[in-house]
Amino acid sequence: MSNGITNANTFWIQAGAMSGGPRHQVEFSNDLAQFFDDASRENEIVTIRLPNGQEVARPLTYRGTEYDQWTDIWRLGLPTERMGGPQYAGRYIKFDRLGEARYQLAVEDAGSPAVAQWRQNSQVVDNTGGAQGREYGYW
Repeated sequence: MSNGITNANTFWIQAGAMSGGPRHQVEFSNDLAQFFDDASRENEIVTIRLPNGQEVARPLTYRGTEYDQWTDIWRLGLPTERMGGPQYAGRYIKFDRLGEARYQLAVEDAGSPAVAQWRQNSQVVDNTGGAQGREYGYW
């Protein structure tokens, strides 16, 4: 999987409940975090372009297997509403590569035509694990 996602230009994931006070932190397994380029993972910073064109540098931090995690976890702090970001919880999040350490953000409701199109475009559609996992895909 990691080779495919490493070369993908687009990655989307079901947000779930999210974490953090304003519900803006999304977690990825180590395999899924491979979508973000080496510079992003090494510096633990990504630049997110919001739909309005504003760009915000955000933390992408490696949390390892601490806090009783079963797998290596990365956490991305998305732009909060105070920063101009949308609400994420219960929705779907898509990232498109713009260049080194820069990603365009899109957020859509579950069941929307956009999410259906993301599924259709995807080379891979899977779940993060088990029946309670979050759906994701990439192309």
